[in-house]
Amino acid sequence: MNSVDDLDSHLIQTGLPFEQIGHNTWVIQTEGLHAPQIAVSADLPIVLFSVPVLELTEAQRSDVELFRGLLELNAELLHSSYSLQGDKVVLSGAQQLENLDFNEFQAMIDDMCMALDKHRDRLEQWDAHRKGKATSHRTIGTEGSV
Repeated sequence: MNSVDDLDSHLIQTGLPFEQIGHNTWVIQTEGLHAPQIAVSADLPIVLFSVPVLELTEAQRSDVELFRGLLELNAELLHSSYSLQGDKVVLSGAQQLENLDFNEFQAMIDDMCMALDKHRDRLEQWDAHRKGKATSHRTIGTEGSV
């Protein structure tokens, strides 16, 4: 049976910088072009992974095309999915701690990073629309809110 201590071991094995920000909650600073910060939280018996992606405007809360687009993006994902948490779009995933080995832990992180890289243009269009601009230079997933 795996424990929260095993999560700490998995975090170290990734070789990525991480910080414990609360009881059973860490933030991983990933590498690469866009380097999202991924929150990892043990809410026994589940391990939750999440990255805030976009805050919705009032108009976007009922935008059928935006939600259709997110569902289409979800079809491309293996371990994670786009979801809503209040007025935020979040890329998230969950695994059972009891069976979580390092390969599954790393696969979740890789899936989330690849998704944000692959979907960046589409996500930034929605963010630009939220801000009322033609383009956006904000880096999705790196704003530090978890």
